[in-house]
Parts: sequence; structure tokens; C-alpha cells
Amino acid sequence: MMQSTQRGLTLIELMVVVAVLAILASVAYPLYTNQAQKSRRADAKAALQTIALAQERFFTINNEYAGNLSSLQVSPEMQGGASDEGYYTITLTLAGADNEQFTVTAAAGGPQAADTDCAQFAINHQGVKTATDGGSTDCW
Repeated sequence: MMQSTQRGLTLIELMVVVAVLAILASVAYPLYTNQAQKSRRADAKAALQTIALAQERFFTINNEYAGNLSSLQVSPEMQGGASDEGYYTITLTLAGADNEQFTVTAAAGGPQAADTDCAQFAINHQGVKTATDGGSTDCW
């Protein structure tokens, strides 16, 4: 008697493979998005530090801080109120009688808006860095 061997996958085997792939994807995707958000935070940090340095240059020349971002020697994106990569909106606030204090803030926007752990970064004229964080996250 001759025995025949079957080749190929059964429907059950195929469904098991699909289920395993779905489980792996459901674990991997949140980890990927979390890491992508963390890497985009560098955009805010770089923008704030660049603007703070430009403010100090402006202060050295004019004996006051610039009242708006367009007065600073920074990239056109930052002069327009956005970080270089566009993930953060930059705002500049002056304080003091003679504009001798400033605070620059970067607020998450676009695809980075989902980053609730570090949604906003700030640096002031003294170099003090702050961020809104979820309590357990070191944003800077």
C-alpha cells in the first residue's frame, strides 16, 4: 500500500501564525512609538538651547533680550515659532522692567502631541531647565 504525504499548511496552522504575529505587533508598536517620542524630545532641547544662546548674544550687543524670535540669529523655522524638525511650537516670554529676563517654552505639537510624559520644555535667562513630566520621567 502506498502512503501519500501532504504538503503545505492547514488553515489552523496558518491562523496560529497570524495570531502570533498579531500578538508580537501589539507589543512592538507601543514600544516603537514610545521610543520615537523620546527621540523627538531632542528637537525641543536643541531648539531651546539654541534660542537661549542667541538671546545671550543679543543681550551682549543690545543690553536687553530680544522681544521676539525673529530678532535672533537662529534658523528660519525657529524665527517662525517652530523647532527645526517641527515637532514643537516655540514661544518667547520677556519679564522685568528692562527686558532683562526671558523664558523660552517648547510645547509638543503634531505627532509629538501624544507625548504626555514630556509635553512642554522651558529654559530661562539663568539656564534653569524645566519640563512638564509624568512624575517619573526625566525629560531633560
